[in-house]
Order: sequence, then C-alpha cells, then structure tokens
Amino acid sequence: MSSERVVIWGGSGHGAVVAEAVEAAGGTVVAVLDDTDAPTPLGGYPLLNTLDAVVALAPPVSVALGVGSNTARQSLADRVEAAGLGLATVVHPTAWVSPSAQLGAGTVVMAGAVIQARARLGRAVIVNTGATVDHDCVLGDASHVSPGGHLAGVVTLGERAWVGTGASVRDRVTIGADAVVGVGAAVVQDIPAATVAFGVPARPAPSRSDTR
Repeated sequence: MSSERVVIWGGSGHGAVVAEAVEAAGGTVVAVLDDTDAPTPLGGYPLLNTLDAVVALAPPVSVALGVGSNTARQSLADRVEAAGLGLATVVHPTAWVSPSAQLGAGTVVMAGAVIQARARLGRAVIVNTGATVDHDCVLGDASHVSPGGHLAGVVTLGERAWVGTGASVRDRVTIGADAVVGVGAAVVQDIPAATVAFGVPARPAPSRSDTR
C-alpha cells in the first residue's frame, strides 16, 4: 500500500495498531475518524467525527478499519462502501502472505502473522499479531483470529467468528458464524454458529438451563 492515503476508523488501541501497520507498509495516515459520543484521538493525527468529513478530503483516500468488534467492523465496512470510499487492505511488512492467498477489502494482517497457500479471507477480516492461517482456509467476512491464534489447513470460519488469543484449531474444522472460541482453547471438532466454546478440547459453554 505504498503511498496510499488512509483514514483510520476507530481511535482505540486496535486503531493505533492498525495506524502503525499502515505506516510500516508505506502508507500515510491522514486522519482518524471516531464518530462515537466520546471520541478517542490518536496522537499526532487530525480527528474527524463524521464520515462526510472523510468524503470531503482531497481524493484519493481509503479507510482502514480500526475497530475490534466484528459486528461493528462489518457495519462500518458497509457504511464506507455506501459512501463511495474504498476499504484499505493492510498487511504489516513483517507478515507473510502467500501469493496464492486472497485478501478481501478492509482486511488487516498484523505483524508476524502468516497466511499460507490458497487461503481465502473475506472482507474486513483481522488476522492479528503472530496468528497463522494455513493452506486452503476460508475466513468469512468480519471474522477475527486473535494474537497467537493458529488455524491448521482447510479450516472454515463463518462470518464474524472470533478465535481467541492463543487458541488452536485442528485441520478441516468449521467454526460457525458468530461463534466465539475462548483464549487458549484447542478446537478439534466443529463449533456451531453463535456458540461460545472454550477449554482443551474446546466444548460449548453450557446454557443457563443446563446449569440449573
């Protein structure tokens, strides 16, 4: 993304990491957008509070998504594209991305991450610091592999699925949309959609009715 002009949407700690990844990759952060009630400025960057203000900037400018929440990030991606702006795809220069891998718009690959052959990442995905995605994995839109998370080959993540820090997923496992895998879990079988699973091996958390 050398010479690309980028606005970071989100002034949180995750936004700061994205901003530094943009600059490490040769892009220029021109502003931070935070339209929340209590905006958080990132040091040294102008703060904008509406998407219209981004549209008014001198083109070309793209938007990098600096929000960790999967649902919120997917919504922001929709708003960016509806406004006619491009989503920046950010790859830290210390990450390895196979030339046969595919990265969707708005995806961020952080420092030390590895994306192997024929992996397909959707829109607004996060592969965080030191995480690995092996061959032929498919990551749905707005999914997130947290720092130190590891996906073996041919793993599928549904939209907005979240793999926690240090978790590992066996080959050919499917994790459904909106599922959450806990920190340090070892996933050896499929996880249904909208399920929280944790432990070694990872098991779905009991519902309230199960614990009565």
